[in-house]
Amino acid sequence: MRKIIFLLIILLITANKLSAQYIDQTFSIKEFKVFVQVLDKATKGCWTNISETKQYIKNKLSETGVQVIDDQSKTDLTLKFSVVAQRTGHGWCYGSMDLNLTANVIIGQYMVLGTFYEQNTVDIKAQHFNNAVLNWLNKRLPELK
Repeated sequence: MRKIIFLLIILLITANKLSAQYIDQTFSIKEFKVFVQVLDKATKGCWTNISETKQYIKNKLSETGVQVIDDQSKTDLTLKFSVVAQRTGHGWCYGSMDLNLTANVIIGQYMVLGTFYEQNTVDIKAQHFNNAVLNWLNKRLPELK
């Protein structure tokens, strides 16, 4: 069992290092209306503070001057945060967190989903992801200045 957990941790650390993304330092979301979408794909109590997380994201964006809109049809960009996690037979929660900023972009006669920003990570926790989610977002959200 220890070997499996050790291999899982190595896999998680390696996957996290491989998920680095290029971030345009001149891009600012302050010029756009932003809709915040939070998706809960966690099971068995691996993530329970979903409403708090959505409000946390909205507050952090608003504090930096971003115009957060609740009607997605009236926004320019969508900031989507999702957690996919499940509990092992031994009670640990493992899964991933993903944060991306997208927009529908019209190119000629086609509408394409364009991604301006994306970050993700994988993690394993003894109880749940609640604190890990807020800590990770606290590091990622300032990148969206």
